[in-house]
Amino acid sequence: MIKLINNEDYRLFPLRAGKLLAHSEAYSYLLLLFKTDYETGRSNVLLETLARETGFSEATVSNHLHRAQELGLVDITRQYIKPDRGAPKTKNFYQVYFPQKDFIIVDRSFLGLRIPLAELKQETALKGFLLQLKCLCLNNCNLTYYSLHEMANVLKISYGTIQKYMSLAIAYGLVERLDGAYRVLPPCFDRGNTGYFPKGTQQLYKDIYNSIDLFCQTRGLPTPPYKAELVGQLAVRYPYTERELEECGDTGIITRYSLRHQLATRLDTMQQPAQSLNYFVKALTGKDYDIPAPKKKGEFRLDA
Repeated sequence: MIKLINNEDYRLFPLRAGKLLAHSEAYSYLLLLFKTDYETGRSNVLLETLARETGFSEATVSNHLHRAQELGLVDITRQYIKPDRGAPKTKNFYQVYFPQKDFIIVDRSFLGLRIPLAELKQETALKGFLLQLKCLCLNNCNLTYYSLHEMANVLKISYGTIQKYMSLAIAYGLVERLDGAYRVLPPCFDRGNTGYFPKGTQQLYKDIYNSIDLFCQTRGLPTPPYKAELVGQLAVRYPYTERELEECGDTGIITRYSLRHQLATRLDTMQQPAQSLNYFVKALTGKDYDIPAPKKKGEFRLDA
């Protein structure tokens, strides 16, 4: 089985956690993910710590995490420990299960996102709603075409609750309402946008390579080296940046021309590393492209 990579900067958050947990439960679970060892998934974080960072009581946070346990997202064991000093006590230990598919990537900066609400737990609840909303977005983008009524049905919460949190999210600049869609605005869900490119590389080429890089990273696979000639072959078939696709607001165009969407749907079972970007060219365009050999100095060649 593929081991997907977490690291100190981000965590993989299961889609079903966003759809099956309540908004506050979802955020408490995300906070636990960031308090776990990113390689083993083990944690002995104190409920006191989680309560302080969410604004909820220890009992409430405990209920949130036991709900996650009911869904098979974490195992919670309670052990009796005897410290060097003080009275013996019991303590929770957690084993988180990292998803192998169907997840969103959440940057650690999301934890530090501040929303000027009256109480911390209100901020926590709104951020939990953002997690839920992101889990309803199209593959690898920040757009969802669900109506508020459809969101309420999928998330199993009342229409009034959805309306309340959506209004707050829009008012605080966290969500943008488009014609028939909603866009999640904080950059906390965007990874893979820091690659190095030769000077003068156009944005579309960067976007294509970053999408492939992100796809490989989340599967624990090395990313093939950047080759402008091969990226150019993909650019012919996928001529729009992800931002341009989000702004167009047409579901059919997005699903057809979004490279991230196509990677997620057509190469979902990929387990072996690709030696060259030509693997993606062939898989996503149906063409096998060979980069022409460079001409030797003084050589004249008539190409067919």
